[in-house]
Amino acid sequence: MEDIIIVEGKDKYCFSEIKEVVEKFLDKDFYSLTEEEKYNKIRRKTMMNAIIRKIGVKDLKKGDLIKDIKEKQYIILNEITFLLSLAKNNDIVIYEKENANKFTKDINKESLERVAKEYIRINDCADELLENILKTLGESHEKRI
Repeated sequence: MEDIIIVEGKDKYCFSEIKEVVEKFLDKDFYSLTEEEKYNKIRRKTMMNAIIRKIGVKDLKKGDLIKDIKEKQYIILNEITFLLSLAKNNDIVIYEKENANKFTKDINKESLERVAKEYIRINDCADELLENILKTLGESHEKRI
């Protein structure tokens, strides 16, 4: 069984690594792009989703502040915040094998919804995961939360 399962509408995708997920949802050559190209790719995809869904965007690289992490919003920082924003806003549903720790290595999994006893639903903890990412950025970003 794969470590990550993503459901997008009627489509279901299975992956072993986050890298494969990023390559599917951002660009198959994402990891060969320059940092500026990566940022532009994330920003374009995020803006398309935001326009379609009519949800705000917080671009941390441009200094936007996050007042409430639970608010519906897309967060631009890196490929992980992109994926978690998609999950947070229910554009996709991400399931991770409980012991895979691809997304969830730093959170308590006790109260998370289980699917087939082996998988947890990342959408339920996307806010917590995003908050953890922001906290690891250091003191200058802690005020954003």
